Amino acid sequence: MAQNKTNTYQLAKEVFDTLGLKEDSLLDVSSDNLRIFRKHLSEMIKRKESTNKYATRVFGKKVIVIRIQ
Repeated sequence: MAQNKTNTYQLAKEVFDTLGLKEDSLLDVSSDNLRIFRKHLSEMIKRKESTNKYATRVFGKKVIVIRIQ
């Protein structure tokens, strides 16, 4: 089993489970781990067969995640 060393899986799970439509969240994800975070979020959407869509933007040293659908 893979180890969650970057903590991005847990952040992606929290975003997927709690973020409502047109809500946003400011997360501590480094730019090096942003790609991994997006991949985890994308895989959760596919696995749960969800219609949710998210937008991510780098804001300084943090990332803003917005649920757009």
